Amino acid sequence: MNTDQTAILADHIREQAARYYPDLNAGEAEVRFINFEKRRAVVLYRFQLKHAEHVRYIIVKTPLLKLASERTNAQDFEKPLLYPRAESAEMHLLHYQALVAIDEYFTSLNRKELGAIRVLDYLPQSQTVIMEESKDPSLRDLLLKESRLHFPARRGELVAKFRNVGTWLQIYHMMPKKEPVQARNSYREDYVKSISKLADFLIERTGNKTFFDRTVSILTQKARKILPDVLPLGLGHGDYAMRNILVGSGARVTVLDTLAKWRTPIYEDIGYFLTGLKMTSEQVVSQGLLFSQKQLKDYEQAFLNGYFEQKTIPYPAIRLYEMLALLDKWSSVIVASYRRSVKWKWAKHTTAALASFYFKQCAEHLLREIIEVELTAASMDPERSY
Repeated sequence: MNTDQTAILADHIREQAARYYPDLNAGEAEVRFINFEKRRAVVLYRFQLKHAEHVRYIIVKTPLLKLASERTNAQDFEKPLLYPRAESAEMHLLHYQALVAIDEYFTSLNRKELGAIRVLDYLPQSQTVIMEESKDPSLRDLLLKESRLHFPARRGELVAKFRNVGTWLQIYHMMPKKEPVQARNSYREDYVKSISKLADFLIERTGNKTFFDRTVSILTQKARKILPDVLPLGLGHGDYAMRNILVGSGARVTVLDTLAKWRTPIYEDIGYFLTGLKMTSEQVVSQGLLFSQKQLKDYEQAFLNGYFEQKTIPYPAIRLYEMLALLDKWSSVIVASYRRSVKWKWAKHTTAALASFYFKQCAEHLLREIIEVELTAASMDPERSY
């Protein structure tokens, strides 16, 4: 921990407290450092701001500076990129601007079930973001409490929360933004290219050419029948994962960690979220035993009902993007097992083989569902478009 940095940040918060909170008088607030946490790309500093009987918690997010050798080693083995990375120099400013836009827009809606993080400050010289810290638990933590290892006493409450998670995403997708936003992967053929790119990587790493060639063939054929040439776009979150979704009292949903840089197919965030729900690391390790399929289906349906409300849910398109997310996640797991093998060589093949076995089972099930749901949709509405 950098003691000097901690002291500088504490002094800054103390000096600016009256600006952050107009009900405070300058110099009256007491600032106490709580802890810090080093993550892959950032360092988080947590502070308590106390004034009379009022206590607020503040989190400061600063870039983690890495040596050039560390950056090179991290890039030695990576999965394919499906879209350009944001430049590291702009990421923290984009994060700050996104949080401000979300706070302003969602606050203006005045809907108690939709929350936002309050942003307090941005220090451009150090690319530091200062914001209030929510003490609400993550959706991931709430989900794990409903696993077969715990007694699921309040599953009905969690279903309601998943519905609000879908509603939050739908509103975010349509949210206006002052800063320029670029479109990416907005055509059907972009989907086909992404599938092929991931499959090529997985063939190289698993050797299972027959399975992945068949997968690409099916998905390409179905995508060209199901998806329109130009896909419906929304403001992409890019990491709409359960760890980034906080749920408070009254099933109030607050979402973290987006750059809000792109307009992307709406199915992308939906597909990645559903894949994250169905394939947590714990579910993969347990080979699907931690959560029942019925339970996950209930949560999925609540999420989709919240997103689409009274509209018809386009299951064929969603399943295609779940498959994209599954292949992407599969690639990430293989990369992670490779990197762990630097220290634990014995774990490399075991971890990758167990994960790949489960991913292949899920992929086969999803492929069958894509075929079945597309046939069902065709028989019900031959003139449909998604």
